[in-house]
Amino acid sequence: MTASGAVPQNAPVRARRPQRTRWSVAIGPGMIVGSVATVALVVSMFMSWQSGGVHPSSIPAAFLWDRDATGDPSFLVYLIPLAVVLGIGSLVRGGAGLRILAGLLTMVVVGVYAYQLQEVTDSLGISFGDSLESGFYVAAAAGIVGLVSGFLPTTVRSRRDDRVVDERLT
Repeated sequence: MTASGAVPQNAPVRARRPQRTRWSVAIGPGMIVGSVATVALVVSMFMSWQSGGVHPSSIPAAFLWDRDATGDPSFLVYLIPLAVVLGIGSLVRGGAGLRILAGLLTMVVVGVYAYQLQEVTDSLGISFGDSLESGFYVAAAAGIVGLVSGFLPTTVRSRRDDRVVDERLT
């Protein structure tokens, strides 16, 4: 190099390479709200769904299509896989579709359960509103929140800093 800072004509050319810095972990509102919905759905499995202390583990799975159903498997056959799908959708970056699916199916399961229970209470002359307990409402809210979380952004925009580094200076 000359004293003036000019590059001689026959000097080798060094390529400039961009150096990128990124923040790696970016958790968005969809993941957080989906996690809340997952926790709510799991909590509802341990709460009473029907008056008299009826938990999902004592409700037959066939109750959704047969009001007179008894026996195994329990209602947890539906709730556990839905909680797993909702939880996976809350943890992975492209999980919005899973959260929407799990939230929608949770609302379907809770809605069909409410319909069947309403039919049973009407035939017995019991008030439908008095026969529901808090676990039912928590599961219904978890389904709605899970569905809504699928429409929220899964990640926030990560900060990118593109700088051109001249290798001659390094």
